[in-house]
Amino acid sequence: MSADGATKWQYNHNGELVITGDNTTVNNTGKTIVDGKGTTGTEIAGNNAVVNQDGELDVSGGGHGIDITGDSATVDNKGGMTVTDPDSIGIQIDGDKAVVNNDGDNAISNGGTRHAG
Repeated sequence: MSADGATKWQYNHNGELVITGDNTTVNNTGKTIVDGKGTTGTEIAGNNAVVNQDGELDVSGGGHGIDITGDSATVDNKGGMTVTDPDSIGIQIDGDKAVVNNDGDNAISNGGTRHAG
C-alpha cells in the first residue's frame, strides 16, 4: 500500500482492511474471502484511490468485496471474482469519475452484484 502522509489504515474488529485518506493504492495479490452481511474485504474512504485486484475475490452472504467512497477511484480487476447471494457486491464505488477495468473472470450467481455505484 502506498499513500500520502495523511492516510491512515487499520484492521477493524472483523479483520477487514479500512483505509482513510486520499491518493491510496492497494495491491491485493492473495485470495480474499468475504462472507456475511456487514463485512467488507477492502474499504477505502478518500479520493483518487486505486485498487489493483490481482488475486481471487470471493464474496457471499451479503458482504462487499471492495468498497470505495470518494471521487476519481480506479479498480483494476485482473484476478477472478465470484459473487453469490442477494445483497453481495463485488465492487461498490460511491463517488464521481470512477473507472473499473475488468480483465479477470467473473462468476455472479444467486442474486449477487458485480459492480454497484
